[in-house]
Amino acid sequence: MPTTLPFALRTCRRATISAVLAGLAAAPLAAQAAPPAVTVAGRGPATYVLVSGVVGGVAGYRRLEARLLERGHRVVVVDPYQLSLDSADVSFAALARRVEAVLAAHDVSGATVVGHAHGAGVALRLAANSPERVTALYFLDVGALASHRSPILGSTLRLVPLIARLPGGRSFLRRRFVRGLRESAGRQEWLDAATRHAYVEPVLSDIGRIVRMVIRLNRAAEPDSLPALVARLRVPVTVVLGDAPHTAGPEPPELAALVPLGPLLRIERMPGVGHFPHEEAPDEVARMLVASRGAGLARHVGGAP
Repeated sequence: MPTTLPFALRTCRRATISAVLAGLAAAPLAAQAAPPAVTVAGRGPATYVLVSGVVGGVAGYRRLEARLLERGHRVVVVDPYQLSLDSADVSFAALARRVEAVLAAHDVSGATVVGHAHGAGVALRLAANSPERVTALYFLDVGALASHRSPILGSTLRLVPLIARLPGGRSFLRRRFVRGLRESAGRQEWLDAATRHAYVEPVLSDIGRIVRMVIRLNRAAEPDSLPALVARLRVPVTVVLGDAPHTAGPEPPELAALVPLGPLLRIERMPGVGHFPHEEAPDEVARMLVASRGAGLARHVGGAP
Protein backbone atom coordinates (compact mmCIF):
# COMPACT_ATOMS: atom_id res chain seq x y z
CA MET A 1 0.00 0.00 0.00
CA PRO A 2 1.52 3.35 -0.99
CA THR A 3 2.10 5.98 1.66
CA THR A 4 1.88 9.73 1.24
CA LEU A 5 5.57 10.25 1.96
CA PRO A 6 6.91 8.14 -0.94
CA PHE A 7 4.12 9.43 -3.21
CA ALA A 8 5.10 13.00 -2.48
CA LEU A 9 8.81 12.33 -2.86
CA ARG A 10 8.98 10.03 -5.87
CA THR A 11 8.89 12.91 -8.38
CA CYS A 12 12.29 13.98 -7.09
CA ARG A 13 13.90 11.54 -9.53
CA ARG A 14 13.60 14.36 -12.06
CA ALA A 15 16.44 16.20 -10.35
CA THR A 16 19.69 16.22 -12.35
CA ILE A 17 23.04 15.12 -10.97
CA SER A 18 24.42 18.63 -11.42
CA ALA A 19 21.60 20.07 -9.30
CA VAL A 20 22.29 17.55 -6.57
CA LEU A 21 25.98 18.41 -6.56
CA ALA A 22 25.11 22.09 -6.33
CA GLY A 23 22.97 21.29 -3.32
CA LEU A 24 26.01 20.07 -1.41
CA ALA A 25 27.08 23.67 -0.98
CA ALA A 26 23.68 24.85 0.24
CA ALA A 27 23.05 25.83 3.85
CA PRO A 28 21.46 23.14 6.06
CA LEU A 29 17.77 23.31 6.90
CA ALA A 30 16.78 25.13 10.06
CA ALA A 31 16.35 22.85 13.03
CA GLN A 32 12.88 22.20 14.42
CA ALA A 33 11.85 20.50 17.63
CA ALA A 34 10.96 16.86 17.02
CA PRO A 35 7.26 16.04 17.42
CA PRO A 36 6.32 13.83 20.38
CA ALA A 37 6.20 10.08 19.83
CA VAL A 38 3.63 9.42 22.58
CA THR A 39 0.80 11.37 24.19
CA VAL A 40 -1.52 10.19 26.97
CA ALA A 41 -4.68 12.05 27.97
CA GLY A 42 -7.94 11.41 29.79
CA ARG A 43 -8.86 9.17 32.72
CA GLY A 44 -11.97 7.34 31.51
CA PRO A 45 -12.58 3.63 32.07
CA ALA A 46 -12.18 2.80 28.37
CA THR A 47 -8.80 3.24 26.68
CA TYR A 48 -8.26 3.90 22.98
CA VAL A 49 -4.79 3.46 21.50
CA LEU A 50 -4.23 5.33 18.23
CA VAL A 51 -1.21 4.14 16.21
CA SER A 52 0.04 6.42 13.44
CA GLY A 53 1.46 5.53 10.06
CA VAL A 54 4.64 6.87 8.47
CA VAL A 55 3.20 10.38 8.00
CA GLY A 56 1.01 12.48 10.25
CA GLY A 57 2.39 11.19 13.53
CA VAL A 58 0.73 12.06 16.81
CA ALA A 59 -0.63 15.30 15.32
CA GLY A 60 -2.59 13.36 12.71
CA TYR A 61 -4.88 11.98 15.41
CA ARG A 62 -5.61 15.23 17.24
CA ARG A 63 -9.17 15.51 15.84
CA LEU A 64 -10.14 11.94 16.72
CA GLU A 65 -8.38 12.20 20.08
CA ALA A 66 -10.40 15.32 20.94
CA ARG A 67 -13.70 13.55 20.14
CA LEU A 68 -12.81 10.58 22.32
CA LEU A 69 -11.69 12.77 25.20
CA GLU A 70 -14.95 14.73 24.99
CA ARG A 71 -16.75 11.43 25.57
CA GLY A 72 -14.76 10.80 28.75
CA HIS A 73 -12.27 8.20 27.52
CA ARG A 74 -8.56 7.70 27.97
CA VAL A 75 -6.54 8.11 24.77
CA VAL A 76 -2.97 7.00 24.11
CA VAL A 77 -1.50 8.13 20.79
CA VAL A 78 1.70 6.44 19.63
CA ASP A 79 3.90 7.21 16.63
CA PRO A 80 6.01 4.03 16.34
CA TYR A 81 8.02 5.56 13.50
CA GLN A 82 9.14 8.50 15.61
CA LEU A 83 10.02 6.02 18.36
CA SER A 84 12.11 4.05 15.83
CA LEU A 85 13.67 6.88 13.85
CA ASP A 86 17.27 5.81 14.49
CA SER A 87 16.70 2.12 15.11
CA ALA A 88 18.32 -0.59 13.03
CA ASP A 89 15.30 -2.89 13.52
CA VAL A 90 12.23 -1.33 11.94
CA SER A 91 10.16 -4.38 11.10
CA PHE A 92 6.47 -4.23 11.98
CA ALA A 93 7.21 -6.73 14.74
CA ALA A 94 9.89 -4.49 16.27
CA LEU A 95 7.65 -1.42 16.10
CA ALA A 96 4.86 -3.40 17.77
CA ARG A 97 7.21 -4.34 20.62
CA ARG A 98 7.96 -0.64 21.18
CA VAL A 99 4.25 0.17 21.25
CA GLU A 100 3.70 -2.68 23.70
CA ALA A 101 6.42 -1.25 25.96
CA VAL A 102 4.62 2.12 25.94
CA LEU A 103 1.33 0.45 26.87
CA ALA A 104 2.99 -1.56 29.62
CA ALA A 105 4.53 1.62 31.05
CA HIS A 106 1.08 3.20 31.20
CA ASP A 107 -0.64 0.04 32.48
CA VAL A 108 -2.85 -0.28 29.40
CA SER A 109 -4.69 -3.52 28.80
CA GLY A 110 -7.90 -4.40 26.98
CA ALA A 111 -7.73 -1.32 24.74
CA THR A 112 -9.43 -0.59 21.46
CA VAL A 113 -6.48 -0.15 19.08
CA VAL A 114 -6.74 1.94 15.92
CA GLY A 115 -4.10 1.89 13.17
CA HIS A 116 -3.95 4.16 10.14
CA ALA A 117 -2.04 3.11 7.00
CA HIS A 118 1.20 1.37 8.06
CA GLY A 119 0.20 1.88 11.68
CA ALA A 120 -2.30 -0.94 11.10
CA GLY A 121 0.60 -3.27 10.35
CA VAL A 122 1.99 -2.41 13.76
CA ALA A 123 -1.42 -2.79 15.44
CA LEU A 124 -1.93 -6.24 13.88
CA ARG A 125 1.37 -7.50 15.37
CA LEU A 126 0.52 -5.94 18.71
CA ALA A 127 -2.78 -7.85 18.86
CA ALA A 128 -1.22 -11.10 17.65
CA ASN A 129 1.80 -11.01 19.97
CA SER A 130 0.43 -9.15 23.02
CA PRO A 131 -3.26 -10.09 23.08
CA GLU A 132 -3.78 -8.88 26.64
CA ARG A 133 -3.34 -5.30 25.43
CA VAL A 134 -6.09 -5.40 22.79
CA THR A 135 -9.83 -6.07 22.78
CA ALA A 136 -10.61 -4.77 19.27
CA LEU A 137 -8.74 -3.60 16.18
CA TYR A 138 -9.67 -0.86 13.72
CA PHE A 139 -7.74 -0.45 10.46
CA LEU A 140 -8.26 2.94 8.80
CA ASP A 141 -8.19 2.64 4.99
CA VAL A 142 -5.81 -0.29 5.02
CA GLY A 143 -5.89 -4.06 5.26
CA ALA A 144 -3.40 -6.59 6.59
CA LEU A 145 0.14 -5.58 5.59
CA ALA A 146 2.76 -8.28 5.13
CA SER A 147 5.70 -5.85 5.24
CA HIS A 148 6.73 -2.25 4.69
CA ARG A 149 8.12 -3.02 1.24
CA SER A 150 6.96 -0.84 -1.63
CA PRO A 151 8.28 -0.69 -5.22
CA ILE A 152 8.32 3.12 -5.13
CA LEU A 153 10.90 3.17 -2.33
CA GLY A 154 13.87 3.02 -4.65
CA SER A 155 17.41 4.35 -4.67
CA THR A 156 16.28 7.80 -5.87
CA LEU A 157 14.84 8.39 -2.41
CA ARG A 158 18.43 8.94 -1.27
CA LEU A 159 18.54 12.14 -3.34
CA VAL A 160 15.69 13.79 -1.46
CA PRO A 161 17.77 15.25 1.41
CA LEU A 162 20.08 16.87 -1.13
CA ILE A 163 17.18 18.26 -3.14
CA ALA A 164 15.77 19.74 0.08
CA ARG A 165 18.98 21.79 0.39
CA LEU A 166 18.78 23.28 -3.11
CA PRO A 167 17.45 26.81 -3.61
CA GLY A 168 13.70 26.27 -3.85
CA GLY A 169 14.06 22.56 -3.11
CA ARG A 170 12.25 22.66 0.20
CA SER A 171 9.31 24.54 -1.35
CA PHE A 172 9.20 22.00 -4.17
CA LEU A 173 9.04 19.10 -1.73
CA ARG A 174 6.42 20.89 0.35
CA ARG A 175 4.17 21.39 -2.68
CA ARG A 176 4.54 17.76 -3.71
CA PHE A 177 3.81 16.55 -0.19
CA VAL A 178 0.64 18.64 0.11
CA ARG A 179 -0.45 17.55 -3.35
CA GLY A 180 -0.05 13.93 -2.25
CA LEU A 181 -2.21 14.58 0.82
CA ARG A 182 -4.93 16.19 -1.28
CA GLU A 183 -4.96 13.41 -3.86
CA SER A 184 -5.18 10.80 -1.10
CA ALA A 185 -8.17 12.49 0.56
CA GLY A 186 -11.85 12.59 -0.31
CA ARG A 187 -12.85 15.63 1.75
CA GLN A 188 -10.48 18.57 1.65
CA GLU A 189 -11.57 20.94 4.43
CA TRP A 190 -9.43 19.19 7.05
CA LEU A 191 -6.26 20.24 5.20
CA ASP A 192 -6.07 23.70 6.74
CA ALA A 193 -2.80 25.59 7.26
CA ALA A 194 -2.21 24.14 10.73
CA THR A 195 -2.72 20.57 9.49
CA ARG A 196 -0.45 21.05 6.48
CA HIS A 197 2.23 22.40 8.78
CA ALA A 198 1.84 19.51 11.24
CA TYR A 199 2.19 16.90 8.48
CA VAL A 200 4.87 18.49 6.32
CA GLU A 201 7.27 20.57 8.39
CA PRO A 202 8.50 17.83 10.78
CA VAL A 203 9.35 15.71 7.74
CA LEU A 204 11.21 18.49 5.96
CA SER A 205 13.03 19.50 9.12
CA ASP A 206 14.48 16.01 9.63
CA ILE A 207 14.38 14.73 6.07
CA GLY A 208 17.76 12.97 6.12
CA ARG A 209 16.98 10.75 9.11
CA ILE A 210 13.46 10.08 7.86
CA VAL A 211 14.59 9.03 4.39
CA ARG A 212 17.23 6.73 5.89
CA MET A 213 14.53 5.16 8.07
CA VAL A 214 12.17 4.72 5.10
CA ILE A 215 14.94 2.91 3.21
CA ARG A 216 15.44 0.61 6.23
CA LEU A 217 11.68 0.03 6.36
CA ASN A 218 11.76 -1.15 2.78
CA ARG A 219 14.48 -3.69 3.62
CA ALA A 220 13.11 -4.95 6.92
CA ALA A 221 12.28 -8.65 7.18
CA GLU A 222 9.28 -9.79 9.22
CA PRO A 223 9.71 -12.78 11.57
CA ASP A 224 6.14 -14.05 11.06
CA SER A 225 4.11 -14.69 7.94
CA LEU A 226 0.87 -12.80 7.48
CA PRO A 227 -1.32 -15.96 7.60
CA ALA A 228 0.33 -16.99 10.87
CA LEU A 229 -0.35 -13.58 12.41
CA VAL A 230 -3.98 -13.50 11.28
CA ALA A 231 -4.49 -17.01 12.65
CA ARG A 232 -3.41 -15.77 16.10
CA LEU A 233 -5.94 -12.93 16.21
CA ARG A 234 -8.75 -13.47 18.69
CA VAL A 235 -10.32 -10.00 18.62
CA PRO A 236 -12.79 -8.38 16.21
CA VAL A 237 -11.19 -6.47 13.33
CA THR A 238 -13.02 -3.61 11.63
CA VAL A 239 -11.64 -2.21 8.38
CA VAL A 240 -12.84 1.33 7.74
CA LEU A 241 -12.53 2.20 4.04
CA GLY A 242 -12.85 5.61 2.47
CA ASP A 243 -15.37 5.25 -0.36
CA ALA A 244 -14.36 8.37 -2.32
CA PRO A 245 -11.90 8.03 -5.22
CA HIS A 246 -8.38 8.56 -3.86
CA THR A 247 -4.82 7.57 -4.66
CA ALA A 248 -4.07 5.56 -1.52
CA GLY A 249 -5.95 2.72 0.12
CA PRO A 250 -5.66 -1.05 0.51
CA GLU A 251 -4.81 -3.43 -2.29
CA PRO A 252 -7.15 -6.45 -2.73
CA PRO A 253 -4.63 -8.93 -1.20
CA GLU A 254 -4.57 -6.86 2.01
CA LEU A 255 -8.29 -7.42 2.48
CA ALA A 256 -8.20 -11.03 1.28
CA ALA A 257 -5.62 -11.81 3.97
CA LEU A 258 -8.23 -10.99 6.64
CA VAL A 259 -10.97 -13.26 5.24
CA PRO A 260 -9.91 -16.22 7.46
CA LEU A 261 -11.12 -14.19 10.45
CA GLY A 262 -14.67 -15.04 9.39
CA PRO A 263 -17.25 -13.41 11.70
CA LEU A 264 -14.51 -11.46 13.51
CA LEU A 265 -14.03 -9.34 10.37
CA ARG A 266 -16.23 -6.36 9.53
CA ILE A 267 -15.76 -3.88 6.69
CA GLU A 268 -17.27 -0.40 6.92
CA ARG A 269 -17.29 2.05 4.01
CA MET A 270 -17.47 5.79 4.58
CA PRO A 271 -19.04 7.77 1.70
CA GLY A 272 -17.13 10.84 0.58
CA VAL A 273 -14.07 9.94 2.64
CA GLY A 274 -10.60 9.12 1.32
CA HIS A 275 -7.42 7.79 2.94
CA PHE A 276 -7.76 9.74 6.20
CA PRO A 277 -11.09 8.79 7.86
CA HIS A 278 -9.86 10.02 11.25
CA GLU A 279 -9.12 13.45 9.77
CA GLU A 280 -11.91 13.75 7.20
CA ALA A 281 -14.71 12.36 9.39
CA PRO A 282 -13.54 12.30 13.03
CA ASP A 283 -17.06 12.53 14.48
CA GLU A 284 -18.24 9.50 12.52
CA VAL A 285 -15.14 7.48 13.38
CA ALA A 286 -15.42 8.37 17.09
CA ARG A 287 -19.09 7.32 17.14
CA MET A 288 -18.19 4.04 15.47
CA LEU A 289 -15.43 3.29 17.97
CA VAL A 290 -17.51 4.12 21.04
CA ALA A 291 -20.67 2.37 19.83
CA SER A 292 -18.77 -0.78 18.89
CA ARG A 293 -16.99 -0.92 22.23
CA GLY A 294 -20.30 -0.47 24.05
CA ALA A 295 -21.90 -3.24 22.01
CA GLY A 296 -18.96 -5.52 22.69
CA LEU A 297 -19.21 -4.94 26.45
CA ALA A 298 -22.95 -5.57 26.36
CA ARG A 299 -22.43 -8.89 24.58
CA HIS A 300 -19.77 -9.85 27.11
CA VAL A 301 -21.98 -9.03 30.07
CA GLY A 302 -25.00 -10.69 28.48
CA GLY A 303 -23.04 -13.87 27.88
CA ALA A 304 -21.48 -14.04 31.32
CA PRO A 305 -22.65 -16.83 33.62
